[in-house]
Amino acid sequence: MKPSPYVLSQGVLVAIGNALSQAFAVGISTSHEASKPQHDARPRVPSVRQRSKAQRPSEGHAWTIVEGRWGMCEFTGKCANIIQSWNPVVLGLLDSLPYDEEVVVWGGRWIVKTSTLGERHGYGVYACEDIIVEYSASCRREGPTLFPYGGPIYKRRHWNMILTQHPEWKTFALEMDTFAGSTRRHSDGRVIDGDPIRSGNIASFINSTVGTRPKRRANCEWVFVEGPPPAPYGQTYHEDHCLVIAIRTIRSGDELFTHYEWS
Repeated sequence: MKPSPYVLSQGVLVAIGNALSQAFAVGISTSHEASKPQHDARPRVPSVRQRSKAQRPSEGHAWTIVEGRWGMCEFTGKCANIIQSWNPVVLGLLDSLPYDEEVVVWGGRWIVKTSTLGERHGYGVYACEDIIVEYSASCRREGPTLFPYGGPIYKRRHWNMILTQHPEWKTFALEMDTFAGSTRRHSDGRVIDGDPIRSGNIASFINSTVGTRPKRRANCEWVFVEGPPPAPYGQTYHEDHCLVIAIRTIRSGDELFTHYEWS
């Protein structure tokens, strides 16, 4: 009896089964590999937010260089952002300060040269014309305004931060809210940076009478004034300010002296 053409031998069935199992295994493996995320060999590009954050310099890398009476000073970090730009012309001061040459500040004629106290005291400010102080009936001295004590104004806490990097900046600092007339608390006080190179401030060259031999008499004083300076300076300068006022008649050639304690 002939076998049916549709009946396969056992050997053929085994061979077909092996082939099908291998093909099924390969398909499973291929599908599994395709489902895995592909890792590109190129470096990952950060998002816009991540990229801008990476390129933005941190506060620790901020820096600036400022010229002053004691040379070039470099500031980094928060101090670099605190340092103010200053235009002396805004307050009627000089954008460059010549020595041993007559200059005009607030309508008066002055000269900055070696102090009569000696070279170790540095420079002093001298009048180039007579400044007459009239006495009222109440014997109160009505002195004219000479010029301002000018420079950028800092909050006390910001000024203290500046001094941590350059303590020598305190040399020409004026604590404006320690004078009569200011109503601010000590912690809210402000400091004027009167460095003559940075601010064109000739008032910083006025020497103190404290410890002078022979004893000098003060012929001017610094006063606090609430509100902006008079026109034309008050139109662009909107802070409280300090002025140098004559308290005694000053003759041409006299050096200016006031009374203040060194900090």
